[in-house]
Amino acid sequence: MHGLSLWSATANAHRERASLQGNKEADVVIVGAGYTGLSTAYHASQLGLKVIVVEQNEAGWGASGRNAGMILPGYKDYIKTLAAKHGLETAKDMFSLSLDAIALVKKMVSDNQIACDLAQTGHLIAATKPKHMDSLREEQEFLQKQFHYRTEMVTTEEMRRELDSPLFAHGGLVDEHSCSFHPLNYALGLADATEALGGVIYERSRVIAIDRTPGKVIVRTAEGAVTAKELVIATNGYTDDLVKKLTRSVYPIASYMVATEPLAPDLAAQLVPRNRMVFDTKNFIYYFRLTPDGRLVFGGKDQFTGEETAQTYEEVRDDLIKVFPQLKETRIDYKWGGLLGVTYDMLPYIGQLEDGTHFSIGCAGHGAAITTMLGKIIAQNIAGESRIKKGLETVPLKQIPFHGQRAFVLSVLEVYYKLLDIIA
Repeated sequence: MHGLSLWSATANAHRERASLQGNKEADVVIVGAGYTGLSTAYHASQLGLKVIVVEQNEAGWGASGRNAGMILPGYKDYIKTLAAKHGLETAKDMFSLSLDAIALVKKMVSDNQIACDLAQTGHLIAATKPKHMDSLREEQEFLQKQFHYRTEMVTTEEMRRELDSPLFAHGGLVDEHSCSFHPLNYALGLADATEALGGVIYERSRVIAIDRTPGKVIVRTAEGAVTAKELVIATNGYTDDLVKKLTRSVYPIASYMVATEPLAPDLAAQLVPRNRMVFDTKNFIYYFRLTPDGRLVFGGKDQFTGEETAQTYEEVRDDLIKVFPQLKETRIDYKWGGLLGVTYDMLPYIGQLEDGTHFSIGCAGHGAAITTMLGKIIAQNIAGESRIKKGLETVPLKQIPFHGQRAFVLSVLEVYYKLLDIIA
């Protein structure tokens, strides 16, 4: 899996970092150099802690450098749904945190002069079926009434002003507050900013063992080890069996993307007139956006199971043409895939295990902003800052049922959700 992405091909100049060699010491050792791990490292370094990050590939290699570049408020579930599950006040706190996360990303980009094409474009949730407009309208009214948060319904008659697609003619919901960016360049900028504060990042250093002694944790790779007071696991969809309790609480979903050749400006303006980021109302969504150089990035074909093949990308291209028949003859320049992490609650988990390990996992495809905030919260927890716990921190870590039959369960879930998309 994981072919050359558009983001890798257009990444800012960056250097290779050394792999871990020999024995090192730190206050905090972090496994994973995606947004969560890098944000934790950055904020912990700001707080005066000595930090080492250990990454099995390169900084931003996983979902942080492979996503569609959509910085969105909220979570996988609608906020109204979260209020029904967790109570109105907790849902309010969760939603507020997601907005604060967007503000934090903007601040990180500004403070550290990260060149990542950050732009407030807004996003459109496009109704796949006419009856989906009812749930979008309920969400719009709920956000306005309970949060004084403004979103706008788009009627069938108005839809062509947002999107020229025969597949999405029923209407949708627009949120002006979201942003687009170059996801890998943001990750690379976080890595540079962390190092500027004294943090150390080792790449191509896969962790093979974690040992604990009283008051210490030792993270081992094939050629070195880090001894620290605190351990952070920030591996999300790439979580392996090193910490089994986390492995049993997150499952990876593969998602695949393509990027077209640069489109003629008039064609790009016809397809997405207001340059929104777009996703739909299915469980297995289509999601797409234009890039600053006029390419269309299109993703879909999410899978709980399955392998990446040439056929995989032919199917993604077929889906692209269903959405935009106008692009039937358009060349595809880039194809890539990656893993995102999903939890039992469809919410990110953040907290600390019984042995003291700090963690955050499972953003269900809505992690571009919230991971930066969760990294900051982990750093505050490690530093012992006095603060009121956020609503997300009250959601207990739950294991996936029947984890021992994981492959079978995931295949059943995949069929189930696809059937829901057909009949819902």
